[in-house]
Amino acid sequence: MERVEALKKIPLLSPLTDSQLSKIASISVEKLYPAGSVIFTPGESAEGFYVLKKGKVKIFKTQRGKEQIIKIFSEPAFFGEAASFTGGKFPAWAEAIEDSEVIFIPRSAFISIMKEDPDITLKLMSVMANRLLYLTNLIESLSLKNALSKVAAYILRNQNDGKLTFKTNLAALELGLTKETVSRMLSKLKSMGAIEKDGNVIKIKNLQLLREVE
Repeated sequence: MERVEALKKIPLLSPLTDSQLSKIASISVEKLYPAGSVIFTPGESAEGFYVLKKGKVKIFKTQRGKEQIIKIFSEPAFFGEAASFTGGKFPAWAEAIEDSEVIFIPRSAFISIMKEDPDITLKLMSVMANRLLYLTNLIESLSLKNALSKVAAYILRNQNDGKLTFKTNLAALELGLTKETVSRMLSKLKSMGAIEKDGNVIKIKNLQLLREVE
């Protein structure tokens, strides 16, 4: 039942009935990854995808020894699905950056369930479209925007009702900036009156101004 509740938190799967979720849970396997553990590597056969039940996972690539963060996932989330459904190989690294619990869902068994329930396929297509849009915006942010606009865009992407818990080290990894640069940009946004900061909680004070900076 606990596994069903974890699956229910995933946007793709949340509309499904408990019976449908139980079928998916029955084919899944729970795995534990201590902080720093590699979950999959580039070129590894994608035999399934992962639901993040607890912790944080980063997806990244390396080039000439430099790490480029593609996405940092916090629970609830799922990852590795694109390569899994094409039956190809993972194009990037996945690593736990905190002690993490994941649910592994095998590709072949999940596809069988999808064939039985076409609604799952439609919902998955919608989620993948949103993920593609996110990655497109991230590439634009990393290649075209300055540090201040990158941080402003990050706040806007991750805020919920005008607030977000901000971890400087994670933001720096995802944006390709140093922690010191991110801290300076936060101070600048605060002095401009765009945000308020209390510890690691950021509150948007002037949404229009933040959008203009972005």
